[in-house]
Amino acid sequence: MHIGHSFDVSLFYRDIIYVDDDDATTLPDPSENFEELLIRVRSKEVKKRALQRIPLSLGPGLEIGVGVYCLVREAKKPSFVRLDQRSNEELKTQTRHICEDTGTELMPTDIKFYQPFGGEKVVFEKEEVTEMKKFGEPGLTLMGFKPRSRVKKHCYIKPSNFIFPDESVVKGSSSLFKVLLDRCLARDIVAICRYIARQNAQPFFVALVPQAENLGENNLQVESPGFHVVFLPFAEDFRTLHFEESTKANTEQIDKAKDIIKKLTFKYQPDSFENPVLQKHYRYLEAIALEHDEVEQVTDLTEPDIERISRRAGSLLEEFKELVYSDGYDPEQKPGAKRKAASNAPSAKRPRSSSEDVDVEAEARKGNLKKVTVPVLKAYLKGVGVSAGGKKQDLIDAVNEHLGF
Repeated sequence: MHIGHSFDVSLFYRDIIYVDDDDATTLPDPSENFEELLIRVRSKEVKKRALQRIPLSLGPGLEIGVGVYCLVREAKKPSFVRLDQRSNEELKTQTRHICEDTGTELMPTDIKFYQPFGGEKVVFEKEEVTEMKKFGEPGLTLMGFKPRSRVKKHCYIKPSNFIFPDESVVKGSSSLFKVLLDRCLARDIVAICRYIARQNAQPFFVALVPQAENLGENNLQVESPGFHVVFLPFAEDFRTLHFEESTKANTEQIDKAKDIIKKLTFKYQPDSFENPVLQKHYRYLEAIALEHDEVEQVTDLTEPDIERISRRAGSLLEEFKELVYSDGYDPEQKPGAKRKAASNAPSAKRPRSSSEDVDVEAEARKGNLKKVTVPVLKAYLKGVGVSAGGKKQDLIDAVNEHLGF
């Protein structure tokens, strides 16, 4: 095809390319040059699919249908598949539970769950455990509104999601969603909601942070209108940290460090740095699939460019070293061991806990065996002539069985 002509995918290939039955699914623009085509071939295809389609409840009898999307996710190696050595076909894994006493296969109805309490095992059915884990139906429930400034960066606990109206859940959701988004943007507020992603999932408090539509060059959409679902921490997630005071830098050292930062600052673009581990993994797969003798080398762009750093800030780095480090400092030399202060008094040893200090039977009656260490449990079982090993829970079960709890 001539380079001056544009490729129209709808003439033929539109009918033979599989696409999702989704209103948001669009066909990619065709590549217009060889370099762009090569980049596209080497890029992993990522489909735009909703994680969940759930209702957003604003009040009794008032719901909005939304789709939950993931904007950013860590790229990982694909999971491996076990193949048969002879036929090279995929193996299917089956799990069976066998009774230790009778050797017969256990059915799902034969398996029970228990929780130790007060020295006894409280037995639950699977349906009871499932019901205890259920906190409500999946969806977002509006709790109230807060100023946007109340959402702090240090309250980050996990990556956020993004919600967009979905007419397949509730008809007319787009209109009401737009009104809610416009009002939140105008008042600079966020919506606080209770979020349950799926059945039996843990509930979270989330802040719906509004985002307006952003159009770039040629009137193309850069950012979609919608809400970022920011997960909020619970009270137990906050910790009080204590730091030891360290030596503080003086003004001259700080100013020199600022000069170095200015010299080495560049415009960061995430798509300019590939993950070297993933790239090496796919290069090996490519070599095996295409039966190549050699694997294509991968350039690790995450390694520092020493030549560029020396060229731009070499003299500043030397001046910074003279300001921070003392004369004769050798970074390759390991620090010597510190000498202990001479003293005639004998050094005090830390008291070590032994099995004699812990009354295992008393702790078992209280149901506190989980607080007893593994060596103490093993010493007690050895003293009463019971052979047991394995994990700590196995030792606890052996103690309870011996004492009849």
